[in-house]
Amino acid sequence: MERIQKQMAFLFEIDKVKDIFRQSLVVNGKREENDAEHSWHMALVALTIKEYFQGEVNLERSLKMILIHDLVEIYAGDTPAFGEVRPDKADDELKAAVKLFSLLPDDQKDEFLNLWLEFEECESNEAKFANVCDRYQGFMQNLTSDGHTWKKFNAPMERVLKRAEVIKIYVPELYEKVMLPEFLKYQERGIIK
Repeated sequence: MERIQKQMAFLFEIDKVKDIFRQSLVVNGKREENDAEHSWHMALVALTIKEYFQGEVNLERSLKMILIHDLVEIYAGDTPAFGEVRPDKADDELKAAVKLFSLLPDDQKDEFLNLWLEFEECESNEAKFANVCDRYQGFMQNLTSDGHTWKKFNAPMERVLKRAEVIKIYVPELYEKVMLPEFLKYQERGIIK
């Protein structure tokens, strides 16, 4: 297959990400958010909050990670942040990443797979920033839905704080001024246990 045919096959395949629904509700609370909406919102979070990140970030690299990080869910499915822990998640997602990115020409396959792995490993500044945006976007979805996923999964404060740890470390102003006060409000209301 020619390069452009491989690229088009990949683009048609990833359109399926629009049909992967998450546990988070969209702002009006009428339906679940899909993975494409999640990634779009994360990208705008990245453009908006970059100035608060503690360190240098290649924004283009972070945006690439943001746009591809959940594509593997086309094959591996979504795992809710506060749902049951899936011991097979990492293996399933790696297999899905290899399968999906293998549709691309070799150079792009390698680039996308390496970006996906970098996001998962969360060691570079770009991956840390992309993970900050992922966690913050999920936090925002809980605020706009009155704690929907926190309620649905009976989220304990310890788990909520653990999920926000990357934000606490790398974007402390956002964590202290915006997130922590909200966590405490939701805990007082009994939504976060």
